[in-house]
Amino acid sequence: MKSVHATVNHIFAMCPELCGFSVQDAETLTRDRVSGQLEAGLYLADVATTNGSSERLLGEIAAELLELIDEDPEAVDVLRGRTFARTLH
Repeated sequence: MKSVHATVNHIFAMCPELCGFSVQDAETLTRDRVSGQLEAGLYLADVATTNGSSERLLGEIAAELLELIDEDPEAVDVLRGRTFARTLH
């Protein structure tokens, strides 16, 4: 079973231009922050990239997170309200 940590690391590995994203409840978001609906009232938001274009990435990020939620429904609670950012060394 995938973990949230492994899934997020995989997302950043497959999307080198991705700087970060958050997973939020609908009631905490304004329309300009929403990037896409996931499940259980969760939304993908605040997607930031190095090139300013996030359209292609939205589907890839959402697909990975939805697969994680399908495998482990408890991941919803771990994802809710979190912001994930690339670590630069």
